[in-house]
Amino acid sequence: MTYRDFEEFDFPALARLEQRLLEGQPPHLYRATPAALRFFSRSGHSFLAHFAGEVHGFVLAQTVWQGDRVTVLITRLLADSDEAYRGLLAAVVKSAYDAGVYEVALHVDAGDAPVVRALSENGFTLGPLLLAVRVLGSRGMRGETTGVLK
Repeated sequence: MTYRDFEEFDFPALARLEQRLLEGQPPHLYRATPAALRFFSRSGHSFLAHFAGEVHGFVLAQTVWQGDRVTVLITRLLADSDEAYRGLLAAVVKSAYDAGVYEVALHVDAGDAPVVRALSENGFTLGPLLLAVRVLGSRGMRGETTGVLK
């Protein structure tokens, strides 16, 4: 498996993978849109996992300035294998370190076993904070609170 920055010609494959892995999820959960992928492709911290001509996962991450320090925030980590999850996280950690950014964070469902395993294997700590979410507008009125910062 190889890990690399993605480019515009990769966008359809990323969208297909996301559609396959998130099949049946509400539309607001999908992130592999051309506009989002263009943004993340310039971040220096977003990668795809590739093997034998197929995309097996991708990670969308960006730096976030918090006033006194910078954090690389992962907003989407999606893969079809444990190996791809591990490798994508390792790629983000290396890119953060190489850029002089010493914090990497993401919001994760603690019940997502493959992601939790990959996080543990890459030195991440889960918790103790919880994510409080309030969605405004019609999505909020329908109770659609999933997918925020994910």
